[in-house]
Amino acid sequence: MSRPPQSRPPGEGTASPAAEPEKRRAILHAAVRVFAEKGYHGCRIADVARAAGVAYGLVYHYFRNKDELLENVFAEQWTLFIEALAAIDAGPGTAADKIAGIFRFVFDVYKTAPAAVRVLILEVTRTPQGLRAGSTRETFARALELVAGVVRQGQARGELRAGADPTLAAATILGGLELAVSGMVVGLVPASTEAEIDRARQQAVDLVVVGLKA
Repeated sequence: MSRPPQSRPPGEGTASPAAEPEKRRAILHAAVRVFAEKGYHGCRIADVARAAGVAYGLVYHYFRNKDELLENVFAEQWTLFIEALAAIDAGPGTAADKIAGIFRFVFDVYKTAPAAVRVLILEVTRTPQGLRAGSTRETFARALELVAGVVRQGQARGELRAGADPTLAAATILGGLELAVSGMVVGLVPASTEAEIDRARQQAVDLVVVGLKA
């Protein structure tokens, strides 16, 4: 599966610096589509290159092997999620508004990029690479910290129950979010239309917020 650096085709590193990030991004996005369609273990680097519309050898210019490609897919998605949590935490609104915003962000990603969500949900539990890249203890701790901060703000303003432990509440919110999306990915929660996705999101938010309200 891996390929030694010295075997890269000649001229592979001659792309202009401005074009490199775009090509790398195209490969990552193609990998998401291929992983979602064929599964991580069922696809090859050649499948990713074909989907990205690039030469087979160019994939190896950016990624040593399929494992590293998957790691980067996870890392990119987790970075986007943490950035979204930080923006919601720093933004205006009540604690309930911010919790709803967290769910809205994830459910909107499911609407616009279901393949990415499918890969994250299904492959992270099957591959050690997923646990190394992004789904680390440090990343989860950061997500937990941000959501716990939202809960603390709500408690300080009297919007949420003062007796609830913020960290446990944050873990419950994130766990409920993951399971709700997992239910949609595997077909247990209706999500074939935007209306069904919105309905699932609103019900999930209502269940979480009702349990935390003062």
